[in-house]
Amino acid sequence: MKKTKSICPVCQKKIDAELTEKDGKILITKTCKEHGTFTATHWQSPEIFNFAEKFDYFKYFEDSNSPTNPDGCPYTCESCTNHVSSTVIGVIDVTKRCDLKCAICFSAFPEHEVNYEPSKDELVRILTFLSQANPKPPAILFSGGEPLERDDIHEIIGVAHKLKFMTILATNGVRLAESPDIAAKLKEHGLNIVYLQFDSFHDEFYQKIRGQKLLEAKLKAIEICRKHDVEIILVNTLMRGFNDKEVGAIVKFAAQNSDIIRGLIFQPIAFTGRATDNPFREAWRDWRFAEEVENQTRGEITTTDFFPMSVMVSPIKIMRKFMKKPWPLFSCSPQCGVVNWMYVSKNSTVIPINHFVNFEKFFRSIQKTAQSVESKGKLALLSSLFLAAMQSLNWPLVTKEIGVFTLMKTILKTHISPTYQSLGNLRRRIFLLGCMAFMDQYNFDVNRVRRCVIHYVTPDLKIIPFCAYNNIHRIETEKEYVSRQNTPSKL
Repeated sequence: MKKTKSICPVCQKKIDAELTEKDGKILITKTCKEHGTFTATHWQSPEIFNFAEKFDYFKYFEDSNSPTNPDGCPYTCESCTNHVSSTVIGVIDVTKRCDLKCAICFSAFPEHEVNYEPSKDELVRILTFLSQANPKPPAILFSGGEPLERDDIHEIIGVAHKLKFMTILATNGVRLAESPDIAAKLKEHGLNIVYLQFDSFHDEFYQKIRGQKLLEAKLKAIEICRKHDVEIILVNTLMRGFNDKEVGAIVKFAAQNSDIIRGLIFQPIAFTGRATDNPFREAWRDWRFAEEVENQTRGEITTTDFFPMSVMVSPIKIMRKFMKKPWPLFSCSPQCGVVNWMYVSKNSTVIPINHFVNFEKFFRSIQKTAQSVESKGKLALLSSLFLAAMQSLNWPLVTKEIGVFTLMKTILKTHISPTYQSLGNLRRRIFLLGCMAFMDQYNFDVNRVRRCVIHYVTPDLKIIPFCAYNNIHRIETEKEYVSRQNTPSKL
């Protein structure tokens, strides 16, 4: 189907690779002269792969002169000027400490135990550095380890809030459930979203994969967040044979709690960290997210109700015209995942938002407007948006569920000022549903890494794409940091 570059999972040298279609899967195959041939599942069904490619609108704006496979990629991130995408979400690891020891943790390697924990001053330095980026990342994700192991995490979030970042905290929820006052303190200091690990409704799963029964704690954490109006994105590590039959139930749960749950993201297991050498690698991979959603919601949501994040490139190019500090483009590869917003109707039916419009017609019009955005004034852009919406709306459904005036006002507000607040009352009736397909050494694709929009930022201010960091850079970065901390300074 296409050729690319990958890495050898043994020696990590960059090697040629190709994507092929076989037995209803997209496979990546590569051969290292020293260590042999490796084949792994790269993505889900060919139909969904090709459908996502169709909506990769970034290709209309990408610089054709940009090198396809720069020599140093994916090893020289600290000096790289060939990232195709800017940072949309800056990830900052604030600690290695954790109150769990999950068998599938992607950030902890069995042979690599370090006390990596940047100081508050170093974290402030990272945040200041990111706030001066052009374009500035709209969101910061505080990760680890378990960030709530830090007693000063609320202060660090407060700094990010003052720098006008959307603040997201990744957590397993245990400490939130044990100490309800933590949520109040986080909210007071400007936390926007809790990124809550939520894999299953069965404690058998948590006991086996996470090391202890956790369901009660997670449900309690959700109620505590609701009490303090801290919004939640549920994040699920999807594993075939373990929790893949719970997809529909978790989607339903998110819909029933859309007043506080802003999103539900499934992450097919990536074999990094503690799971790197798992012998059940291919058996546990589950890239059938879209099919499982369709099957388990009985067609309420279909496979073609999901689109690549890069579908948002055109709207963001228009939004930039109205923003004082423009957002970066959401220009990741279509193989990095698929998403959509879900509307929860008054009778609790879940309706993908593309059902409210002739989606292809609407976005083709938006794309055309975006391609000539530099030559148009604000009034002309608003007129184009209004016309595109009028020509594309599913009038009966819009009238029944939302109301034409409410929808038009929301469309215009979100393009002029893209915030949750601009969604108005609709905010409590919608949630983001998607799949984020992180890579490991076996299905690593350099072209995807170069388009990554989720970047780790290190204490020495390196910006490293998410999958490159976890597969290539993490161990060395943490070792170097700890070594510097343990080296006495010279007077």
